[in-house]
Amino acid sequence: MATHSRDRVEVAAMSTRQAWYIVILLTILYALSFTDRLLLALLAQPVASALSLSDGQLALLLGAGFAVVYALSGVPIADRIDRDDRVRIVVLGVATWSGMTIGSAFATDFWTLLIMRAGVALGEAVLTPAAVSLIGDLFPRDKRAVPTAVYGSMGSIMSTGAFIIGGAALGLSGKLEAAAGMAAWQLTFILLGVPGLLFSVLILMTVRDPRHVPSGTGSPVAATGFADMMSYLRRHWTFYLPFYAGLGLITMVSMGTISWMPTLIVRNFGESAANAGFLVGSAGLTAGVLSTIFWPWLAQNFARRGRTDGTIVGLMASSILATVALVGGLGLGGLPLVLTAFFLAMVGLASVAVLGPLALQFFGPRPIRARLTSLFILATALFGYAVGPVTVVEFSRFWPGPAALTYGVVLNAAMAGTLAAVAFALCARASRSMAAQDN
Repeated sequence: MATHSRDRVEVAAMSTRQAWYIVILLTILYALSFTDRLLLALLAQPVASALSLSDGQLALLLGAGFAVVYALSGVPIADRIDRDDRVRIVVLGVATWSGMTIGSAFATDFWTLLIMRAGVALGEAVLTPAAVSLIGDLFPRDKRAVPTAVYGSMGSIMSTGAFIIGGAALGLSGKLEAAAGMAAWQLTFILLGVPGLLFSVLILMTVRDPRHVPSGTGSPVAATGFADMMSYLRRHWTFYLPFYAGLGLITMVSMGTISWMPTLIVRNFGESAANAGFLVGSAGLTAGVLSTIFWPWLAQNFARRGRTDGTIVGLMASSILATVALVGGLGLGGLPLVLTAFFLAMVGLASVAVLGPLALQFFGPRPIRARLTSLFILATALFGYAVGPVTVVEFSRFWPGPAALTYGVVLNAAMAGTLAAVAFALCARASRSMAAQDN
């Protein structure tokens, strides 16, 4: 009996080390996914010149060509994640997006590059649903906030940090293009696609899905079908409907603001595009790091006091912070005040990357957690990436002159941010009456 007890302690210790090893690998993959996802935005001009792309074609490649596939493919992929070996699915996804990134270097026209972008989106749609599901199994409920924050922080950090990595790779490629006989933009795609392939091999060789690791602490969870998942969502629609609506709305604010903030600074304050990008990137990166520390800490404090709705209250508070900062700060006039308002807004907006998955880990049943996460991606990608930037432009049409974008961003934040806060308030109310799922 004593030996058996000691063995269980050793297994638990090994599991903790292995769990953090897996989280670190997933976090690195998340960083690589953002680099590959945003690389075309950095290389837009040389790629457009080389392939004779119009602005409309380039906009499709940067936006809907990625976002629609990324959003819609997530649900069927997540169904397999909830049923099959998650590690092998992650390996396949990473190999797919990395291979398509490398393949982008050899695109000859719009259509071949569109196929490559769709492939990148298809591969990347695997990662976050699988990561949220895995982290939920690797850590007990009261220990999930930190690893989830570590993983989710990459969503905030790499939204601007990816351009730093991509710029460094482009600089290196410029020195190698003569010897390689390829254009710098082609070499950049290859250089940033190869690491993902290497990591996919490492994961395949060193990581096992915890569902298939004998532990003696429980039994395998039976697969849950689509009909069962829909039945669960119908029973708890008062929670999930406002939850996903709130995530989509606050991402509208986020993408509408981030997409146009550099241009807003160029037009309103006469800064160069390079300097505007640096100012926005620096403020956004700092805010993202702060956000991924503060909001999980707040949620954990709620949990220690016996409150189950800490993640939802955090999302509501972050929506209010972002809305007030943008509506009250962007029209102040001076560039330092505008950047301060943007910084405060990003502290709130960056919370989605951490608190959204953390809420699904807490409330979502284990057998359907990946599919619930895929709905999170669906809401944020379709509403945020596809609708947010366009809404800003449509609102800006009501005001002529260089300040038009400012009004567009402010109105988008006032509308979508306020509705998001209301949605999360309704969600928090529903969460108090919904029994937390034991996984």
